[in-house]
Amino acid sequence: MKKTIKFVALSGMLMAGSIASAQSAGTWMGRLGGTQITPQVQSDNMTAPSFPNTKTDVGGDSQLGGGITYMYTDNISIDIPLALPFSHKLYGAGSLAGAGQIGSVKALPFTVFGQYRFNKANASFRPYLGLGLTYAYFFDEKGSGVLTAMTNPGGSATKLSIQSKLAVTPQVGFSVALNEKWLLDASFSKTYLKTRTSLSTGQTIDTTLNPDTISLGIGMKF
Repeated sequence: MKKTIKFVALSGMLMAGSIASAQSAGTWMGRLGGTQITPQVQSDNMTAPSFPNTKTDVGGDSQLGGGITYMYTDNISIDIPLALPFSHKLYGAGSLAGAGQIGSVKALPFTVFGQYRFNKANASFRPYLGLGLTYAYFFDEKGSGVLTAMTNPGGSATKLSIQSKLAVTPQVGFSVALNEKWLLDASFSKTYLKTRTSLSTGQTIDTTLNPDTISLGIGMKF
């Protein structure tokens, strides 16, 4: 019995050492899971000519996501999230709150995080704080018939363009070691982003998006 207890204890120590190596200096980790982006919209008024109090709102989206992490030291890491393009619907707001969808856009937020991971490298639970720089890239913008009817009735379809911007993204998260190779990773981040939408009919509208991002994934050391 004593030998069995010693064997179990030794195995636990060896496993802890293996888990430690999963988040020690020089280690790479990859993860795959899901990412949800939810804009927290504050819209300015559309410039003239337009209806008074013409504003916009933006819907959220969820996509397959993941990322790559490199442990620079036992506590400092560099993280690059990855995801498929997000598709966001644009809606009327303010005086156009009942107008429905006025357009759509696809987005790819390219972010690089610097992270500080708490606890020792052999800890099974490691919370972390991150600070990232995000380039929010918008493409494939499309206006709806509602937008055309509002801005250019009887004319050609109204086109729109959304300005891609750089923004700061703070982050909080944690990882849980499942065994010597696999881990669970979860994070929340907020990007402080304001952009401008320009219409082919000459109007512009400034919108603060400030999206919240929730990510959950299963990771593996390699």
